[in-house]
Amino acid sequence: MQTWAEITDDFQRNWPIYVAMPFVAALIGWSTKLVAIRMMFRPYEFKGIGALGWQGIIPRRAPQMVDILCDTLTPRLINTREIAERIDPAELAARIDRPLRVEVSRITRKVLAEYQPTLWNLLPSPAKDFLIERVQRSAPDAAVLMFDGIVDRVDEVFDLKTMATNEFLNDPTTLESMFKEVGHREFAFIRRSGFVFGFFIGLVQVAVWALTHNPWVMPLFGLFTGWFTDWAALRLIFYPREPKKYLGFIKWQGLFQQHRIVVAQDYGSLIGTKVLTPDRLIRSLCTGPDTAQAEQVLAEVLEATLREELGDLNRYVDIQLRDLPLFKEIDFGSVQVAGISAGRLFDGFLDILSGPTKGVARVGLDLTQIEPMCAAFASEALAVLPDLLLGSAEDYLAETLDIEATMSEKMAAMTPEEFEKVLRPVFRADEKTLIMVGALLGFLVGEVQVFIVEHLTH
Repeated sequence: MQTWAEITDDFQRNWPIYVAMPFVAALIGWSTKLVAIRMMFRPYEFKGIGALGWQGIIPRRAPQMVDILCDTLTPRLINTREIAERIDPAELAARIDRPLRVEVSRITRKVLAEYQPTLWNLLPSPAKDFLIERVQRSAPDAAVLMFDGIVDRVDEVFDLKTMATNEFLNDPTTLESMFKEVGHREFAFIRRSGFVFGFFIGLVQVAVWALTHNPWVMPLFGLFTGWFTDWAALRLIFYPREPKKYLGFIKWQGLFQQHRIVVAQDYGSLIGTKVLTPDRLIRSLCTGPDTAQAEQVLAEVLEATLREELGDLNRYVDIQLRDLPLFKEIDFGSVQVAGISAGRLFDGFLDILSGPTKGVARVGLDLTQIEPMCAAFASEALAVLPDLLLGSAEDYLAETLDIEATMSEKMAAMTPEEFEKVLRPVFRADEKTLIMVGALLGFLVGEVQVFIVEHLTH
């Protein structure tokens, strides 16, 4: 221990060193926070030799973190049925009417040629066109029934949690963005608190160094600064969950809880614009792991509709071609060809064509192919559905679903414990490791500080 006279003399000779100590300690507190935050996100892949190395906490723990996040996201904040029931099937069908008719024409020709080749090949072109036109006219009503079927059985055909999980895991930047954007205030607080805490610890370090000049003072204080500033910052972010007074006049609430309204808005915006977007929801429904169930629902609706129409369809197959609206509307007037009226010539032509058309009625539909035909139609329809919906109804879906507002509103209404789970996983995972790394870095900086001080004082 040095006497007061020795301390005074030492301070006069080495005052720049004493003045620098709290600032160096503040730098240790600040820099160790920068490193700790960096280590949460980088590197993406493990880097090191053998077991000695590091991989960013979020990339390494992504599956566990995503699982926790999606457990909070669904069904607490939003669920599949809630999303589906916001959509009006009639409105949706109306918005895609024109492109739907085009696709229905293409799919009908393809499926009938494959599953009803005898019927299709015997039909003359005018009858084929008439049949396609009839299917096109019924397409909007069939679309409404199909959308209704999907909504009614949405829990069977779509798993929202699986979809959200895959979106996060397939794009690591989405998960990283979520923590960075939602927690940017908290990360900024960690950096600033490291500087402030480090500075005040440095003042204590000045006094201890002046008294002892022990070479262990600086590395131990560096270790303590790195450890304590990490630990204190994390505590102050999340605790207390409710506002509390300390020493009778200091009021504090965990920073994350203080900002819950703004955080809820940020979180809702990120989920609504990067994860649960109309584009991703529709494409996941049509191409995701539950596509087979969605196809089955569509096929069942189509089959039920077709079986109701079978008798009527056979009637149309057996109809005289001259009775089709397409030909009844043709008026040849007094036009003559080689002295014979064009009308009589056309009637004769229709009589010739009507023979094979009537023959179709005796051949009839191959009823054994109805089920696979409907399944094929459903598969084709589901494949083009994303482009149909997103090309003509994306604005309607975005406005109707309103994921962003729903997420923000429900998140703001969460309990403090539930709210904490949104960001806490990224800090909880390997929290002790981060604190230890901060302490180790502080210790090493302290050793360098001792070396510099002893070199300058000698």
